[in-house]
Amino acid sequence: TKTEVSNDSERQGIIELLESVLMSKFSQLSRQEIEAMFLVSDIKQTRVYQEAKQEGEQEGRQEGRQEGRQEGEKNLLLRILSKRFGKLITHHIESINSLTIAQLEDLGEALLDFGEINDLEQWLKSHTES
Repeated sequence: TKTEVSNDSERQGIIELLESVLMSKFSQLSRQEIEAMFLVSDIKQTRVYQEAKQEGEQEGRQEGRQEGRQEGEKNLLLRILSKRFGKLITHHIESINSLTIAQLEDLGEALLDFGEINDLEQWLKSHTES
């Protein structure tokens, strides 16, 4: 499943990090000798592994919530704008899809004052230029 692949990838990354640290600390030993010192099951029980795993899971959940919120705001704004002005052109949709969460929130407030599609175009132009 997707979780297992993620865990395997995470596990491999942690193991590689630990191997690198151990290789630098025990430079006189070969990689095989260092690997023999630790079994994967032993590494999983260490506090460092558990903390790293927990931190990674927490960051993943937070990023997922952030992405979900941003996607939800985009979809809501696109529906409201389409309802108000009719079918939006591709350029408008692409511009809205490139906005940050803060910009999406600003657009949500600004659209309350939009009277015509030109207002949206002007807002996008002033908020998406580099």
